[in-house]
Amino acid sequence: MSWACDSALTANIVNSYGAAGSLFTQTLTSFLAAQCAIVGDHLWPDDAIDAVLKDPNYDFIVVGAGSAGAVVANRLSEVPDWKVLLIEAGGNPQLSTVMPQLFYNSMKTELDWGYRTQPQNSCRSYKNKQCAWPRGKVLGGCGSINAMFYVRGNRLDYDTWAADGNYGWSYDDVLPFFKKSEKYTGQLDEERSKYHGTEGYLNIEDFKDYDFIEHLLVEAAVELGMKNSTDINGDSQMGVILSQSNVKGNVRHGPARAFLSPVKDRKNLHVLKNAQVTKILFAPGTTKVSGVEVNKNGKNIIVNAKKEVVVSGGAINSPQILMLSGIGPKKHLEELGIEVKVDLPVGENLQDHVFSPIFYTVPGDASITSLDNIVREFGNYMLEGTGPFKDVHPHRIISFANTTDPTSTSPDIQYHYLVLPPKSRNMLDVFDKHDLDEEVYNKFHELNSDKVIILVFSVVLHPKSSGNILLKSKNPFEHPLIYPNYFEEREDLETIIRATKQHSLRLGDTNAFKKIGLQLEWLELEACKEFEKASDEHLECIARELTFSLYHPTSTVKMGPKGDKGAVVDPELKVYGVEGLRVADASIMPFVVRGNTNAPTIMIGEKAADMVKKFWTERHQEL
Repeated sequence: MSWACDSALTANIVNSYGAAGSLFTQTLTSFLAAQCAIVGDHLWPDDAIDAVLKDPNYDFIVVGAGSAGAVVANRLSEVPDWKVLLIEAGGNPQLSTVMPQLFYNSMKTELDWGYRTQPQNSCRSYKNKQCAWPRGKVLGGCGSINAMFYVRGNRLDYDTWAADGNYGWSYDDVLPFFKKSEKYTGQLDEERSKYHGTEGYLNIEDFKDYDFIEHLLVEAAVELGMKNSTDINGDSQMGVILSQSNVKGNVRHGPARAFLSPVKDRKNLHVLKNAQVTKILFAPGTTKVSGVEVNKNGKNIIVNAKKEVVVSGGAINSPQILMLSGIGPKKHLEELGIEVKVDLPVGENLQDHVFSPIFYTVPGDASITSLDNIVREFGNYMLEGTGPFKDVHPHRIISFANTTDPTSTSPDIQYHYLVLPPKSRNMLDVFDKHDLDEEVYNKFHELNSDKVIILVFSVVLHPKSSGNILLKSKNPFEHPLIYPNYFEEREDLETIIRATKQHSLRLGDTNAFKKIGLQLEWLELEACKEFEKASDEHLECIARELTFSLYHPTSTVKMGPKGDKGAVVDPELKVYGVEGLRVADASIMPFVVRGNTNAPTIMIGEKAADMVKKFWTERHQEL
């Protein structure tokens, strides 16, 4: 629930408990005031349904208020003569989205689209053999439910995009847009100033407050030969580090709070919430976009765009909207009875960061997850902004390595480290959130009954496998079919196995792990019992059974030059063969970047808005 911070409402709530004593009422007053301060409806733009119904004509319509769409809407509405409508399928952020430590808790709620992959030869220990793919259905999109790691990827990613014909997308080209969005709050010297900005909307904390476990993980990684990095978003991405995070004070500083809250009262920016775009509309007999059809409260509304529609729905929703509108693979659309406007490979080239976990355990104190302690720490957070809920420790350590060439400046593997106290499901049931099957669920919680568990994730950064997304039907409210094709290319599996052997399995041999008694543990999966533990066959079995997504789907509306048969948009993000339509989100990446995708998606929003502004400013001057 999100409170509107109505003083009369708060007073009525408090007065209803008056008989409980003044101390209780004072505490309740403070609690409600704190909740209002961090997540009240007053922080976000009002719903613009009345304005839209009164005058459904806009210069620009932005579809999706996620990590790119929020940026695009903010930047386009900087031009006071332009009237901008931002449409979001979800509503306002809630308490679980603003408290950093609760980043997993939005899964399987109304804030999550709740996608599941189609059964393949992976995710085999999930219910129905379907991996969980959470996507944010809320202002801020996935940037409101992610783990707040601020990672830009590798210079090689962007330089390769440019070398493949995407002019304007080299690392040197995109760096100014990373800096433009960023309000970096760490220590800046001359070298670091080359890579970080301080005047942007997005607050970036560069924490140095390692807790005990985080310090231990860095110590162990350095023992194994990793560099202790000072800035993976600077000159070199390689090494181990306590990640930079988009947090401000004790709350998430995601796209909604960073890019929408400050401009919520901007007169030329309207935001339509809890409204789903079902189709892109065209002028009769043409491929010129005229607007969109929106479903709001069960009714369809037509909204007109005078200049452009910018689709920022993400790597699943954007291709779904395009295909429902007749933009996509001709054969697939015809099979569903959808009129084909433009034959393009929409939904192809799906890429994601896949990983499998290794488990370390040490006996621990279960009192941290007792109800009394959780309630106490929740109160400390709400009333004083302190305690474990205020950030994502002890999960902030990440590392990057190249498993085939230790001297390389570009990684093929990223390691994440998730630390779970005993009886963690009292606070967060990770395996339930992902819908693991009963065997895995029970064995994990048995292991976790009286032990701290550190899960070490080996993440394939530059996958060779790619999948696709197809419409299940013409019904816009039916989830599309997602085929990730994990491990379709054997090389990805070999990369995980190699990374697991080089790092994850060797952590138990380090003095850092030994000194506190951390030991390697295996979940005794029935499917993998026939294989010798830690053998290639065993590690492959684990990867196929305990397949996880790092929630980084990309590349389904691929950007490419005109001669690229796999491209859907050009380097200016205009959809080929369509006038007045661009796509700006992670779906346009030619391939997934070597790192977490939220920061690059925000950059894409910045660059897209800049290109739109230049196009229409120059056109106006010509006219």
